[in-house]
Amino acid sequence: MTYHYKNPETRRKSVHAHRAFTLIEALIAVSIFTVAALIGTRILIDVVQSEKIDAAQNPLYQDARLILQTIANEVQSGAIDYEEYYNMNVIQADSLSRFYGINYGVYASRFYDPGRRLDGNQATNPDDLGIECSVFEDPPTNSKCEIYFTHSSDTTTGQHPYDASTAIGQAEANAICDHGIGHCLDTEMDELYLLDSSGARKTIIARKKIAEEDADGDWAVGLMRLEGRDLDQNGVVDIFSCKSEFECSYDPTVIFNMIKYPFVQDQGATDGQSYIADNEIRLAEQGNLDDIFDINTSQFLPISPLGVDVKELKFIISPLEDPYKAFAERDLQVHPAVTIILKLGLAESTSSDYPGRFADVTVQDTVSVGVLGEIQSYPPVTDLLRTTDTSWIKTVLPGGL
Repeated sequence: MTYHYKNPETRRKSVHAHRAFTLIEALIAVSIFTVAALIGTRILIDVVQSEKIDAAQNPLYQDARLILQTIANEVQSGAIDYEEYYNMNVIQADSLSRFYGINYGVYASRFYDPGRRLDGNQATNPDDLGIECSVFEDPPTNSKCEIYFTHSSDTTTGQHPYDASTAIGQAEANAICDHGIGHCLDTEMDELYLLDSSGARKTIIARKKIAEEDADGDWAVGLMRLEGRDLDQNGVVDIFSCKSEFECSYDPTVIFNMIKYPFVQDQGATDGQSYIADNEIRLAEQGNLDDIFDINTSQFLPISPLGVDVKELKFIISPLEDPYKAFAERDLQVHPAVTIILKLGLAESTSSDYPGRFADVTVQDTVSVGVLGEIQSYPPVTDLLRTTDTSWIKTVLPGGL
């Protein structure tokens, strides 16, 4: 059948009404479809990545809370070990190798007035700590005392330094910084030192390297426990030795050189080293924290999951002075507490399994210590001394203290 259009204009309109899309219209349609497909694909990828990130970060938050609670439990069952802070930050401020658990009692000695000297000269701390002997038994080389000079007895003053008339007062002296010596720029500490209620068990918590996958390495929360020993049998702990489950230094030569107590040094090197070996004294060294964890050689044991990287672990102790020893310093009369600041990320071995970048997780908490009252400490001193004797405490303190 053939259609005949009487009007040519009508025929042209009919042809235009039935023709297909132009090339430009087709390109526009394809472009719109492609953009929509790309957007949909991007959304799908983002959703998958978000789910993977959530799958990684949720356990990260859980690990952070678990680690924080573990450390908090240690604080709540212990007391701040101000003696160790003084030992590591002040006494060993310039030491290349720092050892834990030695010089115990030196911090406490800073609060003591040494009394009067027999010769009438001004008594000083630490030179005159202990009690002088007025008359020694003949011959003079015999150390047995017949008459004690009671006015030379040591008495605690409840303030550091012990002499309130000192040019630089109590504000310049605490457990981490003494007259400009020690950790004096800020109050954030990298390590936490705790004692149990008996004062005979020490716990140290700090970052411990576990791998070196990149420049910074991966780190865990490391823990070490030491037990107090009363070697001179005076009823007060004088040194802390590693517990048997921790791998610490056995070298009697190194340990003999680090322990300056008179009852060790007076034996001489040979007998002193034998004494250390016989008593199984093992010391922990701070430098071990930077060595990659090895079950056979590491002194610190990791207590955090190995799939996370402990990027930062800081402790703020408050107050910076033992308030029970510094009972005469009014500004310090608050119960000790520890603020724990923890930053976690994924360990290098774990992050490679997940796409994208992960924000670090930072948590913090402030916890009061659980032990009430003072942990007794006092340095081993020669109870009987002549005015010419030299105090071992003076030999371990940095110059100027």
